[in-house]
Amino acid sequence: MAEEEPQEKKFKHSVISDFILSAEFQQIFREHWHNFTDIKTDDLEIISKPFRVCRISNFISSEEVMEEIKNDLLDIRTRRNSIDLYQFEQTDDFASFDAENIKLLYDAFQTDFATWLEENTKIELNKMIDMSSSSYYDTDFLLCHDDNLGDRRIAYVLYISKQWTEEDGGTLDLFDTDEDGLPRDVVKSLVPEYNSIVFFEVVDNSYHQVAEIISPDKSRWSINGWFHGPKQSTKQPRPEMEPDCIPSLDQTVNLDEWVTECYLFSKVKEDIHMDMEKDSYTHLSSFLKDEIYEKLATDLMSETIVWKKVGPADIRKYEVADEDTLPDLLKQLCTMFKSITMFKLLKEYTELDLVAEKENMNPRMFLELQRWSGGCYTLIHDKPILSDYNEDPKSLASESDESEALDETEGDGLQLLNKSTREDQEKSNSNNRSSSSDCGTPVSIRDETDDIEDEIMRKILKSKSPRTRRKYLVHHAAMLKMGDRSPRKPRILDTDESDVSDIGDYLSDPLECSLERSDEEEVVKPEEVVPTKTQPTGSLDLILQFHANNAPQDESTICYLDPMTSDATLMNIPPKDNHLSIVYKVGNTCRIHRYVNHYHPDYFYNLICTYYE
Repeated sequence: MAEEEPQEKKFKHSVISDFILSAEFQQIFREHWHNFTDIKTDDLEIISKPFRVCRISNFISSEEVMEEIKNDLLDIRTRRNSIDLYQFEQTDDFASFDAENIKLLYDAFQTDFATWLEENTKIELNKMIDMSSSSYYDTDFLLCHDDNLGDRRIAYVLYISKQWTEEDGGTLDLFDTDEDGLPRDVVKSLVPEYNSIVFFEVVDNSYHQVAEIISPDKSRWSINGWFHGPKQSTKQPRPEMEPDCIPSLDQTVNLDEWVTECYLFSKVKEDIHMDMEKDSYTHLSSFLKDEIYEKLATDLMSETIVWKKVGPADIRKYEVADEDTLPDLLKQLCTMFKSITMFKLLKEYTELDLVAEKENMNPRMFLELQRWSGGCYTLIHDKPILSDYNEDPKSLASESDESEALDETEGDGLQLLNKSTREDQEKSNSNNRSSSSDCGTPVSIRDETDDIEDEIMRKILKSKSPRTRRKYLVHHAAMLKMGDRSPRKPRILDTDESDVSDIGDYLSDPLECSLERSDEEEVVKPEEVVPTKTQPTGSLDLILQFHANNAPQDESTICYLDPMTSDATLMNIPPKDNHLSIVYKVGNTCRIHRYVNHYHPDYFYNLICTYYE
């Protein structure tokens, strides 16, 4: 009797195509995956560089099954996620859904496909998965990140949009890395292919992004998530991005030739000082003389200027001018902002120690002339909590050695948590996923760090003079939104409605500020002042914009925020030409420039100067 032929292997769940179980397919996959060699067939593509990525086509077993999954998804509510890193719509995790076909898909990934991946990639998994659906519409994006968080081992995305083309945007872009392991340039782009799954191992250099959607009438629809498993982190601390600061140039500049006359009047200087002391920021319209500003704006479009793209891509992307290639008038503008004359003017505006009157004083500044257009951005990135303080915060609390982490992944909101809190949260999410999960919403959790900062502020306030004490008290209230106080709306000095010589009327009321300062002075008695080594170091930002009509007119495009608070935005910079915005910041306050979408293809420019005491 002839032997029966062995039956073809099949998945327990009929959702996934059985052909990937064939011995031939698995052998081809393993050969190229483990040898880091490329291959492309009708059903399989493996890319070895910049990191290993696999695409399997015709992944779902039939068109009928795919349509049933999509029909179930149409009945599920999505939420709009929008932060600096991404903008798209997303569902909750599929573990909380009872729809038949979605549950079948989830179970198939958790059992059949997880087993297949573990056997063929030799990556150890623990059967825990994340799965949700994302929809990207016109101008939506997910910027550069590496997915390297917690115990994520394999990231995946299943594409369910038909007839998607490269012209629609939304490609999965892969980045190479520089000598420090930081993302540099997009070197490979994958166009979403209907009923194909793309997956890759989450490693130190798995930097990728979803390019902006540029189709006005299509949506990029996908199912995505991670497989989890034991993991030992090998990621090295990233090098610090230190600005190339310089001391003031020891040369005087005739500000009368550059600056609108009223801003050099003693009375207006006092008003600006009061405005800064009260709110920590101000906006000065028509700061430069009109004829000078117009000439500068024209020179910025000169083809002789060399512009260099700056990164790394998971933090920023814009262009900076090579100062040596600037036309003469722009060089003189940079010299003016670097000069001791400008340092002295800013000291009058702010009362900051920007002039070296003692040997141990080291005022300095950093200047960038930036060019922006569609596709440019800056992002919040990791930095030590309270890094601007000289005293180690650990000395102020017994259990504050946890390090913070920044969650920057598709499907997760930006969360600043300490290490133990994040691990506890992930364990809870893995063991008890429910419909109440809110993995796409920005979260802020108050922990011991807040108490540390409060203690630091108490020490600072005791050590300061009444005037400086008031400045830090008001600033701290604005920065952390303590009590009922919220940041004031910026006063915008608009010369279209009033003569510029009346600019003092737009600034703080001198009498009001004088009375407030007198009240504060009565609170602190001389004997209460206790010397301390702990001093906050802040910085003063100056922002001058050119061709702002080409920039997004949303006033939140350039903003200052505190990522440690739930309502992170503290203030916005209005997109206006020849407005000098002056902002004093301390602590965790960050300046970001939100992503510029494809509807703004023309260039606009920012002169950014940062001064340090």
